[in-house]
Amino acid sequence: MTFRPEDVFQHLADGKTRDEIARMYGYKARRYLDQFMMRRGYRWSDEQATYVERVEPKKRRRSPKVARVIEAFQAEPYGDPKRIAEALGFASAFEMAQYMQSHGYLWSNTARNYVAQERTQDTTSPSVEPDLPRETVSSESESVSLPLGDALELLGMLVKHRAKLERLLLHTERGATDVPRYTIPGFSVVKSLHISVELDRLLRAASQAWRMSQREILEAAIIEFLRKHGYDEVIHRLLTGRKQERTS
Repeated sequence: MTFRPEDVFQHLADGKTRDEIARMYGYKARRYLDQFMMRRGYRWSDEQATYVERVEPKKRRRSPKVARVIEAFQAEPYGDPKRIAEALGFASAFEMAQYMQSHGYLWSNTARNYVAQERTQDTTSPSVEPDLPRETVSSESESVSLPLGDALELLGMLVKHRAKLERLLLHTERGATDVPRYTIPGFSVVKSLHISVELDRLLRAASQAWRMSQREILEAAIIEFLRKHGYDEVIHRLLTGRKQERTS
């Protein structure tokens, strides 16, 4: 038996259910009736209790500046983001990342470009924070000779401040942004906290710009806060794995 969408609408108006209409036309389940109507441009609406015309979502229109950023990385997938950002009128790569995020685009290491957030969410695990394009860092080393007296004085100062040097060199990694990364021994526990929407947005943007996970940023913030407020030695023992000596 052949039928048209108009027949389905008529049966619905007569009070028949989708299951009843589906059986009338030989369908085993109403989902096949839904598929029939979908192929003809209709979808089921629970609110209106009938089929309504499908409306295709409008494609997101890029702003001219967003388009220029994407085109720049299309031309240079491995280009220096700092240079590209400045060429496009941004103060820094971080500011460019914030601008793109505010327009619904995040950096994708796979595409080597900014992509719409929907695509990023489809291809990236929620537990993995997306990365920003890495800036090219160049370093130059110079050979410096010191008189013996100055060298011994410098060596003595290094020995005197050995503990601080251990914290800086052994347990932190500082990149172009000079943000510390700590390696904390021991097991991990799950902590849940409520923060403002604006602070969450700022945390996500910083995570992308610094190529750090949100957990690393929060751990660094807690450690730096405790150090400044009387827990410097405790934090030092924690990071070096040393147990506090018992006093009798």
